[in-house]
Amino acid sequence: MKLRISDPRFQLFLRTRFALSLGAVLLPFLVAAAVGQFYLLPRLIKPLDDIVYELTEETVPVVHLQMALLQAAMPVNDYLINGDPGERRQFAQLRQKVERAFDATPPERFLMAQERASIEFARTEWTQALPLGEQLLRLPDPVANAAAARGMKRFDAHIDRAVSALDEAHDLPRVIDQSRTRAGTARTRALWTTYAAFVLAAMVSLFAGATLARPLLAGLGAIDKATALLAAGDLSARAVLDGTDELGQLALAFNTMAEKLEKNEAALRELATHDGLTALYNHHTFYVLLGDELARAQRFNRPLSLLLLDIDHFKRVNDTHGHQAGDAVLKRLSELLGREARAIDRVCRYGGEEFTVILPETDLEAAALIAERLRASVEAQPFDVEAGAPLRITVSIGVASWPLQGEGVDTLVAAADTALYAAKRSGRNRISRHVPVSHG
Repeated sequence: MKLRISDPRFQLFLRTRFALSLGAVLLPFLVAAAVGQFYLLPRLIKPLDDIVYELTEETVPVVHLQMALLQAAMPVNDYLINGDPGERRQFAQLRQKVERAFDATPPERFLMAQERASIEFARTEWTQALPLGEQLLRLPDPVANAAAARGMKRFDAHIDRAVSALDEAHDLPRVIDQSRTRAGTARTRALWTTYAAFVLAAMVSLFAGATLARPLLAGLGAIDKATALLAAGDLSARAVLDGTDELGQLALAFNTMAEKLEKNEAALRELATHDGLTALYNHHTFYVLLGDELARAQRFNRPLSLLLLDIDHFKRVNDTHGHQAGDAVLKRLSELLGREARAIDRVCRYGGEEFTVILPETDLEAAALIAERLRASVEAQPFDVEAGAPLRITVSIGVASWPLQGEGVDTLVAAADTALYAAKRSGRNRISRHVPVSHG
């Protein structure tokens, strides 16, 4: 059975191991063993425990608060897209979740003034965003409402500033680097003390001292190297150490901590960038990806197109077959779009029943052909739901392209949105290219 480092039986085993190893040599080796036992190892373990404590106590509540804020913004966005009154009830529940998250993250629990200010600033932004969100949810006709869209931008701006401010309150590399610095300082002092003890012991028995020091220093070097990589942001760093002795147990504890950190970071990244229902890129990540692609297109003077896709009469699916059937349709459509898209394309869920497809290296004519292919594939595809016969749906698609439609991300999205509504007005189940208005 493996013993934990904090287990008293492990400490007894460590003392016994040193006593048996050094009992056959002279008294100076006993001194070296005492230094390593009572000074070196405890000070190597403590900084690693501090890392786990700081990350657990500070990072997790702040991340939960960020997730709660991002989730609270979704019902307001969805209400402006589909006008479903049920979004009000969803917002009310998520609002309570945000308040509980703020209560669980009081500023006074943080050591640095900048961190406390970040929490207070986030609460201020949430306080300003809350009445805006409630006002938008009370609108009787939110869909395609220009004033509501402007209010939504202000609401999203408050939420984004709150989430960005919270990033400063859980600066993972800073926490790890500070803890690693303390570990390095303790390790240096411990090693110098150990070196002095072994120098004295070497005058009596140099060979035995070198034999005992070699595996110890090798193990410390492996742990130190892994700690440096972890502090630099490489969460895949592991301490490679053979054996199941004391240092092996210490390396195992370090590797377990690093593995948990890596998994947590991957999970947080997935939550922050992907839609929970469809696993596609979410609304925020769509704008990041589109901004990057547009910058590249402008830098190399290459075409870039955008498809904005909306399911026709999707509300009927929810009203007739239930929201679970609606969710199933959204998932199946996401899978279809992923299959049909090219390797260089980026498929995102824009919100509600709207999806986007970013088409690099694609002009307006080629984008229209791709849009028509997607539309025909959706029309021909039966969508299985949990109960009942497969559903048939259609989609309308707006097509816009750079450089024909302006210079910025918002301009390109607005052009695709205009084309989408033109397709809707023309009878749905069709594509529409954005035609720039001539001022000549």
